[in-house]
Amino acid sequence: MNIQAELISIGNELLSGRTLNTHGRDLGNTLGLIGIDLMRDTTIPDDIPTIALVVGEALTRVDLVFVSGGLGPTVDDITRDALAKLLDLKVVLDQPTVDYLKKWYAEHGRNITLAATRQAQVLEGAVVLPNAVGAAPGQRIGFPDGKTLFVLPGPPAEFNSILSGHIIPWLRKTFANARPRLVRVVRTKGIGESDIVTILEAADFHAAGVDIGFYPGKGKVEIRLIADADDKARIADAEQKLLALLADYLDLESD
Repeated sequence: MNIQAELISIGNELLSGRTLNTHGRDLGNTLGLIGIDLMRDTTIPDDIPTIALVVGEALTRVDLVFVSGGLGPTVDDITRDALAKLLDLKVVLDQPTVDYLKKWYAEHGRNITLAATRQAQVLEGAVVLPNAVGAAPGQRIGFPDGKTLFVLPGPPAEFNSILSGHIIPWLRKTFANARPRLVRVVRTKGIGESDIVTILEAADFHAAGVDIGFYPGKGKVEIRLIADADDKARIADAEQKLLALLADYLDLESD
C-alpha cells in the first residue's frame, strides 16, 4: 500500500525568513513511522488565488493533503476563504469551538472579541479537530474519490498537538495495512562522498529496489538505505555489501 501526502504551509512570515518552518520535518517523520510518504513540502504566501491553485493541484496528485497556517483572527488569515472558494463550500461557525474559546479566554482573564470568534470558523461539512493547546481547531475534509484534506493551525505546538492527538490515530485506523519503509544506516568517517562513490562504482555496486542517500557532515558521511517493507532480503544484502566495501572507514562509535 503506497499512500502519498503533500504539505502546503501558508504564510508570508515563512517566506520572509522571520519564522522557521518545522512542519515538513515533523510531519515527514511522523507519517514515515506509519508507512505514509511525504512527497512534497511547499511554502506559499497569504494569497487566495495562490492557495486555491496550489491546494487544488496537490489534491490531483496525492491521497492526503495537509495545509497549515492562516487560521487566526487577523485580516491576513485567509486560508479558510481560499479553501472555501476552491471547494465551493461555505464557511460556518462551529459552536463547540466558540464555547471552548469563551472558556479559554476567560481562563486567561480576557473577554472574547468578535475578531477572536473568527478562529471558530470552519468549512461546512468538515470534521472539526479540537485544538488542545491553542484557539483555531484543525479540520478534516473527505472527498468522494477517497482523498482527504487536513487543515491545521500554523504554530508548531498546535500543529503537532492536532497531528498526534487526532490525525495520526485516524490515519492508523484508516490505513491499517500501511507499513513503514525499511531503513538501514551505514556511517563512515575519514572518507568523503566522492571517494565513497568511487569505491562503489569500482565495485559495480547496485541495489535494485533500494534507495540510497548520502548525508555528509563534520567529517563523516551517513549512508541511508531505504526499501519497501517487503524487501528485507534486498536491503540486508545492500547493507552487507556496503559494510564490506567500506570496512576501512566505518564509524562504529556512532552505532
